[in-house]
Amino acid sequence: MQLEFQFYCNGSVQFADARVTRPVTFAHVTDLHLPGMPSGDWPAKYRHAIKWWNQDMGYPDQVVPKMLDRISEAGVDFVFFGGDVLDYYDAGAAQHVLDLCRERGLAARFQLGNHDSENEYIRFISHEFDADVFAHNSRKLCEHWKMPGLHYRFDVGQVRFLSLSVEFRSVHGDTGGVIADTQAEWLLEQLDHDGPLVIFHHIPFGLPTIVPRLKQFWADKLFVMIEDDNGRRIREAIAQNPNVLGTFTGHAHMRSEDPFGNTWQFMTDPGHDGQWRYVRISRERPPKSLHVAGEPTVVE
Repeated sequence: MQLEFQFYCNGSVQFADARVTRPVTFAHVTDLHLPGMPSGDWPAKYRHAIKWWNQDMGYPDQVVPKMLDRISEAGVDFVFFGGDVLDYYDAGAAQHVLDLCRERGLAARFQLGNHDSENEYIRFISHEFDADVFAHNSRKLCEHWKMPGLHYRFDVGQVRFLSLSVEFRSVHGDTGGVIADTQAEWLLEQLDHDGPLVIFHHIPFGLPTIVPRLKQFWADKLFVMIEDDNGRRIREAIAQNPNVLGTFTGHAHMRSEDPFGNTWQFMTDPGHDGQWRYVRISRERPPKSLHVAGEPTVVE
């Protein structure tokens, strides 16, 4: 089927799909980079580094409540937190996000980015992937955020949502997202779904239109999905699937909309700047304006 959608100057996206009997709406939020909470518990060794990054990120703990107020006003079905919610693993910060959502009546779903499961040593000193730390803290976050696992699916109306949480590490000198065999096989099975699909992945795919901008933005570095066998298989399967409405990503702290075969990859601006993306899926065609109904007319 032909993908029909429109994106707007504020980053909102609206899809039209005749199979959807009632509209489905969500907010995509990524890269909050919340520090540990409360700040009085910051370890003395890392206090300056935590404070430095918190200031550089614009004090996300102060930004997030106001952003969630705006999301609540938009009346979405759920908020999807697309990774790097935390600047490093901290149970207090993980609970804080849940509390903010519950106070506003917002249903929340989560996936992990590359920072959420790191400890302070990895985040501020080594910057190297540690499989044991990743496994331990990932299990904790799945418990905190009621995630069924590092990859999972959920349905809202006729729309199926797929969430990936990949490892971020070096492979043959390249650093990026690594899709494990079990996750790759699972995703390929899920793509055999005869209905509208939306995919969340924190690490972006290195699509031709975004690679030059990523290199410019990140001083010639390119932290995207690794193009190993699994990475190539998944990329090709998504690009060729007529049911994928879009994939939503973050990680790079910039906004981008990029063609991805039969679909598009939507990269959302960082949440620590108060940015988020509103998405609506319905059977109606996307409106010309998000603010005014109908079309502008001129009376002769």
